[in-house]
Amino acid sequence: MRKARRSSKRDQRRVFRPRRRFPYGPVLRQLTVVVLMLAAAAGIAVLLHQLPQQVDIMLLLSQAIDDLIGGVQQLLEAMLGLAAIVLIAAIALLAGILLLGALWRLIRIIRLVVSPPIQGRR
Repeated sequence: MRKARRSSKRDQRRVFRPRRRFPYGPVLRQLTVVVLMLAAAAGIAVLLHQLPQQVDIMLLLSQAIDDLIGGVQQLLEAMLGLAAIVLIAAIALLAGILLLGALWRLIRIIRLVVSPPIQGRR
């Protein structure tokens, strides 16, 4: 029993298939994208070329650097102030803990003096 041979294009080897036609659609789409990108780059280059005539670049740059330094300085001052507040709160908490510990020990000493224990020390 022989298998019937199909003569579809899928079964043919790639070598014997007819050549595909030229893909005009994708090529035109890519060419359009290239032209648009080149036009945008040229427009940006012209804008950058005319920019120094309209704006003083060095003044703008020095103001930006000055603002940056001022912002960093304000940030550091704020962090220093926050650190001072945290340090003061920690010192106040330590003072409260020491005060409570001293009061606790003072109460224990007063209890020992007023009413000494009947039994020996535990």
